[in-house]
Amino acid sequence: MEILFEAGADIPRPYARTGNTIAMDFVGDALGSAPTLNEVQLDRDEARPLFERVMRNVEILLAHGFIHGDLSAYNILYWEGEIRLIDFPQVVSPNGNRNAFRIFSRDVTRLCAYFAKQGVDSDPQRLARDLWAAHGFTTREELHPRHLDPEDQNDRRLWEGQGSG
Repeated sequence: MEILFEAGADIPRPYARTGNTIAMDFVGDALGSAPTLNEVQLDRDEARPLFERVMRNVEILLAHGFIHGDLSAYNILYWEGEIRLIDFPQVVSPNGNRNAFRIFSRDVTRLCAYFAKQGVDSDPQRLARDLWAAHGFTTREELHPRHLDPEDQNDRRLWEGQGSG
């Protein structure tokens, strides 16, 4: 979290860590904590800039070698027009995890789905692919077995190379 905070990500400022506990900024006021974004109906003029801000945070994470892994409107606090991403225990690296792009794409799709309800049009698959590629990562197309001939040795090698055989 320190790396992400220093990089400019919208997360609560971390102060100290002991074991699994992290002391960080409180988001809210004396009357209560900030709601999660899924509890908020955004004004139309606020939705697009906030979507762009959230996606910028997704990009900051990716640029620093992190995928949130469970990012949605449920893990973003909203307070006085500002956001804070929270809940990082399931963070994964885009390197060395065969499901990294799928996890990343799921995060992007969830965010786009929330913002679509707020009136923001986007193409989550294209957005995920573009961000992924912009940071030097490649995807490999997953093969579905119905497109392969089990009697063809080349198809068998493709399937086994995918790690699903």
